[in-house]
Amino acid sequence: MIATVQWAPSLVKEIPNGHYNDLLEKRIGVMIHYDASGTDAGAMAWFAHKDCKVSYHYLVLDDGGYVTIAPLDKRAWHAGVCKPSDPKLVYTDGNSAFYGIAAATNDRVDITPLQLLTIAWLTRKLFAREGWPTTDLWRITGHREEAVYKTGHAKAGQRGRKSDPQGGSLDNPIFSPADVRQVLARVQP
Repeated sequence: MIATVQWAPSLVKEIPNGHYNDLLEKRIGVMIHYDASGTDAGAMAWFAHKDCKVSYHYLVLDDGGYVTIAPLDKRAWHAGVCKPSDPKLVYTDGNSAFYGIAAATNDRVDITPLQLLTIAWLTRKLFAREGWPTTDLWRITGHREEAVYKTGHAKAGQRGRKSDPQGGSLDNPIFSPADVRQVLARVQP
């Protein structure tokens, strides 16, 4: 039997920065990221800044609290150019196909245990919203797995454009889709 954890993180803030639009296709999963910030305060300030041109549905802070940026029924601008990494992941637009969840961290700082709990909790809530069974773990992917170089680049269509959420070293990842998959069944909303 898997031990469960009751978890109810706090919504800290809403930052509707306007960098989202209507969906172009049906949702199929959740894509996880880190946002490359140095601090929670810096991350929140960036998403509210006029020069920021990206968004996630959720940004998860060190203490497990979270921020909403894009409404759930909108296409957050988090994925960029992507192509399916798994035959079950059939899509043409990653921003529409995936809800975007980011940990407020960078490629040098591991996420906190509370961030991982909240990311799994939010993912589980999204699975419930869509009616996806929690056994469909293939629906949880990372930016590294999906992101490719865009047309015109010497590596167009090849993976390697992004390293999040794992970071620069796969031997010592910041966090990964596997981490979220492992915790998903244990965390109870």
